Order: sequence, then structure tokens, then C-alpha cells
Amino acid sequence: MTLTELLNSDMTTLSREARRGLEWWLRELRAMLPGQLGGAREQLGAVHRLGPGDRIIAASSASHTADTLVIPGDICLERSLALPAMREADLRALVELDADRILPVAPSSLVIGVQPGGPSAAQAGMIDVVVGALPLERAQRIAAQLAEVGLAPRRIGPLDETGERLAFDLAPAMRAAGLLPPRQRVAPFWWGAVAALVLLNIGVAVLQDQRQVNRAQELVDAQAPALNVVRRIEDRLRDNAAKVSNLAARRERQQPQRVLARLSAVMPKASWIQHFEWDGTQIRVSGYAAKGVNVIASIKASGAFARVRASRSEALAETAAGAPFDFSAALPENP
Repeated sequence: MTLTELLNSDMTTLSREARRGLEWWLRELRAMLPGQLGGAREQLGAVHRLGPGDRIIAASSASHTADTLVIPGDICLERSLALPAMREADLRALVELDADRILPVAPSSLVIGVQPGGPSAAQAGMIDVVVGALPLERAQRIAAQLAEVGLAPRRIGPLDETGERLAFDLAPAMRAAGLLPPRQRVAPFWWGAVAALVLLNIGVAVLQDQRQVNRAQELVDAQAPALNVVRRIEDRLRDNAAKVSNLAARRERQQPQRVLARLSAVMPKASWIQHFEWDGTQIRVSGYAAKGVNVIASIKASGAFARVRASRSEALAETAAGAPFDFSAALPENP
């Protein structure tokens, strides 16, 4: 996923990708850790064993590489459950809360271990969980033997069916009960390292993004003079186009030949124009017409001109040539 896709994602996608990234990161870190700092399900190497009479059989290897005490499985109670997927600490708390139903012995007389497994084949959305328990008295005897030989194993439990891993780990419950010394906490250091690397990655991503933004801004600034010239040319072209359009409209409307031809087409027969004026928007026409010919009414009825009205309020006397007329008119808005 690129940085742009990450910034444009919704919270659901971001949380899903964050979980995947964290799981991958933890797997990589777990693979790089030394054996004593790895996960609880790695294959066992040298181990201490619990022999007859709760006697500790120490591993021949160095103690720092043998941090597991293997106990017989027949001294433990074991149950397999299907529980919702959650953190191991939450699973442990859930099992301890419901231990009186899960196990046939009072929880106060047991130390309980929990080992989460893979997805449950029986129920969708659940995981297989192994719950193991050791009687408290037996756990106290084992703790006394460990203290006598000077061992403090990190894990205690029986082997699973493969014989290569622990079926469950009782050491956390024994530490919580005060039977084992507390472990030296190394998690804060590694979580601090993870947090520092996350912040470093975020910082690098922000710096790279800022560099890209600055580079884009530099390109924009470099092209600004040429862009301004182009904009000025576009403004001039638009102004010239508007001027040409206005001139064409004025020329179309202000050609006297067109106006005179329009007037001649609607003038009634037996009428003569003596005087014609045109100021670009309005005409004034005067002349004579034969008796019985109403020029002004004919012009109005034609619709070729607008605002047709007589130019004189007093009636003009008829002559031998005919009745005079004098009117003004304007071209319609949509000729």
C-alpha cells in the first residue's frame, strides 16, 4: 500500500492494515530474538525434567539455554475448549474467571495454564484453546525443588502430542502465586524499539512526502512566469473576441441599406418617401401617400418595426399630391 492510498483509506482499512503490519513485525522480531526471548511455542532444545519424587533432573547444557522444565502430563488436568479469539492474557483471565465450570476441582487449589491454538474446526470465529491445571500442593513442591537446585525456568508444563513443544505453560500462574521469582522484563525494551522504529518510519515517510511537495512547488514556481504570459494572452484573446462580436452585432444592426430595404418591403403602395433619417437605433420617415392609404397603420401591422408612432401631434393638411405622413420607429430587439 502506497502512502497516498494509506492517506485516502478509511478507518476500517487502516485498522486492518495496522493489525497485519503489527503481526508481521512481531513475527519478524520473534524470529530474530534469542531462544530465551522467543515465543512460548517454539521447539524445545535442552530442557530440565521433573523426575520421580519431584526430583529435578537438570539439563546437561548451560542453564541459559535450558529455560524450560518439562513435567509429566499425567500429573496435570487438561481440557480442550473453543473460545473467542483474543490476546493470551485475556484468554487466561477468561479461563480463570470460569475455572470452576471448566475444571472439576476448586480453582483455589490449582495453578492454571492456557495455550491458544489455531482456528477451531468445530465453530467458526473461534480458536482451539488448551487449558491445563496442576494441583497447588504439587506446584509448591516443584517450586521448592527448583529453589533448592537454583533454577528459575521461564516455562513449566508437559509436552504436547508431538513431544517437541509444551502443551501449556504453568509458569505464569506459578509466578502470580509467588511460587517462582518474577521474570526479568525485557518487553519494555523491545516495545520501545518497535515504537522508535515506527516513529522513524513515520518521520521518514513525512519527510519524503514533504520533499515531494516542495519539489512540486518548485516546479510550479518555475513555470509561473510562462503561465502568467499565457494567461495574459488568453485575456487579450477573450477581449478581442468580445470586441469583434460587438462590432459584428453593431454592423448587422446599423447598416442603413438593410433598414431601408426592410422599410421598402412594408411600405404600402401609392406612398412616397421624401425624407429618411437613421441614427443607428431609430428611423424617422416622412412623405406622402394616396388618399385613403394609412402608412402608419400599415407599418404597425407589418411587425417589421417597433414603437411606430406619428412624429407630429397636429393633423397635416392633405394636398393635391396626397396625404402627408411623418412617423418614427425602431428596429425590433430580435430583427
